[in-house]
Amino acid sequence: MKKITFILMALISGSAFAQESTGTADVFAEIVTPITITGGTDLNFGSIVAAEGGNVRVNTEGTRTFSNTNMEVISSSAITPATFSVTAADDFAYNIYIPSTVLTGDGDDMTVTFTQDLDGETDGTASGTGAAQNLKVGGLLTVASGQTAGTYQGVVTVTVAYQ
Repeated sequence: MKKITFILMALISGSAFAQESTGTADVFAEIVTPITITGGTDLNFGSIVAAEGGNVRVNTEGTRTFSNTNMEVISSSAITPATFSVTAADDFAYNIYIPSTVLTGDGDDMTVTFTQDLDGETDGTASGTGAAQNLKVGGLLTVASGQTAGTYQGVVTVTVAYQ
C-alpha cells in the first residue's frame, strides 16, 4: 500500500509542479496621416496649327516646344503645366502615377502622355514631408496631320499612394 501511495503522490505532485515558461513582447502600431492630393491649375497647350502634324510639349515649367515648327502660333491663352498639391506623412515614400489621356473635340481624338516634377523628383516616386508639396504636370500632345480645327478637352488623373 505504501508503494501505491508513493506512486500516486509522485504523479500528483509531478503534474502539479510542471515546468512552465512565459515570454513577452511589446506591441506597436503607428497611424500615418492619409496621403492627399488637391488640384490647382489646368494643363494648357494653347493654340496650335495642325499643319503636317507632330508633337507639342509643355514641360513642367510651362515652356512649350514643337517637333514641327509649322505648328507654332502665338497662343491667345497662357501656356501652363497642371499643378497639384500633395501632402504625405514625413519620411514616408510614395508613388505618383499619371496615365495617358485622350483629348476629344471637333475632330479625331488626340493623345497626351504626361511628365511630372515634384520638388525636383521626376521619376514617379517621392518622400513626404508632412507639409504640402508642389507637383507640376507637363505633357506631350500628339497632333495628326490636318487635325480638325476646334477645341479639344480631356482630364489628367493623378494618383498618389504610399509604397
